[in-house]
Amino acid sequence: MGDTKCPYCGCELGDGETVAGRKNPGHNDLSICRKCGEILLLQRDANLVRLRPATAAEYLGLSEKAQTMLRVAYELVRGQKRTQRLPRRLN
Repeated sequence: MGDTKCPYCGCELGDGETVAGRKNPGHNDLSICRKCGEILLLQRDANLVRLRPATAAEYLGLSEKAQTMLRVAYELVRGQKRTQRLPRRLN
């Protein structure tokens, strides 16, 4: 399968059958890390898939709709992290 850990936070994004939720990722598909929210590029070489950080140029080369979807996903992941860090209220 290749190196399927997020290069930013080390979160494992592969489960043996899928990588970042894709059964058959194409070459240069973009995804987002479910733990840290960073945008990643899935690169396919033969049967191996590797993840690397997406460049600003790659992100800006996307359609406006794709950029918006990635921003929303990023905010959802980051918001989830903030919620998890909040202290629990005592009754």
